[in-house]
Amino acid sequence: MVPLRVPDPSAYAAEKAAADAAAARLAGPASAPAAATLGPSLPRNWAGQRDTTAAPSDSTGAIGTARYIELVNARAAIYSRTSNTPIAAGPLLQLTGCATATCTDDVFDVQVIWDPGTKRFYYVTDDIVSASENLINFGFSTSAAPTLSAGSWCRYNLTFGAAFPDYPKLGDTRDFILTGFNLFNGTSFAGAGIAWVTKPPSRPGCPAASTFKAGIAGPLKNANGSAAFTPVPANQADPGPTGWAVARPDKIPSAGATFLTLFKVTRSVAGTATIPATGTAVRVGAYKIPAAAPQPGTAFKLDTLDARNTQAVLAVDPAHRGVLALWTQHTVFGGAGAEVRWYEINPVARSLIQHGAITSRSRFTFDAAVSPDRRVNGASRKFGGDMVIDVVQLSRTLRPVIEVASKIGSAAISGLRLIANSAASD
Repeated sequence: MVPLRVPDPSAYAAEKAAADAAAARLAGPASAPAAATLGPSLPRNWAGQRDTTAAPSDSTGAIGTARYIELVNARAAIYSRTSNTPIAAGPLLQLTGCATATCTDDVFDVQVIWDPGTKRFYYVTDDIVSASENLINFGFSTSAAPTLSAGSWCRYNLTFGAAFPDYPKLGDTRDFILTGFNLFNGTSFAGAGIAWVTKPPSRPGCPAASTFKAGIAGPLKNANGSAAFTPVPANQADPGPTGWAVARPDKIPSAGATFLTLFKVTRSVAGTATIPATGTAVRVGAYKIPAAAPQPGTAFKLDTLDARNTQAVLAVDPAHRGVLALWTQHTVFGGAGAEVRWYEINPVARSLIQHGAITSRSRFTFDAAVSPDRRVNGASRKFGGDMVIDVVQLSRTLRPVIEVASKIGSAAISGLRLIANSAASD
């Protein structure tokens, strides 16, 4: 694993220090948020995968029609939808196909999604083989019910040589697997890009690498000509020919950035992905880099990142005339020093359908994921007008907790409900 990479480390350090100082001035007495009234139900829970040899965990997961897959930076586990006990669990390298004793690859920054169109799981990871050989590994399950056995996964990679494709984020369209990344030459930011690969045919087996079409779009620009940063392709709940990715500008002015950038993905007549190098802007409220989050019992703080988007979902919203909406979120300065803002965007109109914030005057709020309740299973397509969001919260007196909230129709966000509590500071 590598440390967080940003376009300008010295500027980032100064911005983070300024945010920390501003958060310190906001600090007041600790208080609990209002009790939940319509929070999501909690049908069951269990202890997930953990490995104390790797940090951060970068935990991620995806659920399909028959399986739930949980991945962290060092381990993988596969569950049935109805059991708390893994069908299979082991090192992450067992999933990516580098589990022999002679394998010294550093594989991390893992992502996994379920594709209701091809009824497969897809994954990507960073893979450092050596200083001169950096890869993005990608692969897909051979069925909707995989295990960790070799026959359950098809595995491939994209090579970047000495340049490093940091922070890969996975999304898709009906036709393509999409991976957004920030490219670095050493510590120098070389621009953001989106790698695309055609999806496999529905027949069994693993096609030869030569049968795929692949390419990279980039370096990506914002509508004002500045560099885009951390493009996040949306995972399609409703498979379709048009995809979207969302990014933030690489530099955030002192007054705050006031837009996010969208990149449209379509299929050309030749069967390749068409992704414009310059995106279109969506105006949002001004946002700044959040403060680092303090922890009880230690002077060490948790990094709340740099206002980059971390996840996106593309789904039909029947409550808003069937718009194919893009849902995304990021952590920005606000509340006690860090708050989560979420957006439902009409990417064609380049406008916000709705948006909001999860914030607290006493708790730092960060590391979120938002998703509509859209359900697609073959020809069955339901819901999509409501959403859930989970966040991490902590304070100087509260250890990290994971909480979840829901939004039903036009109602306000319901109160947060605790779904996990860490046993110790991370």
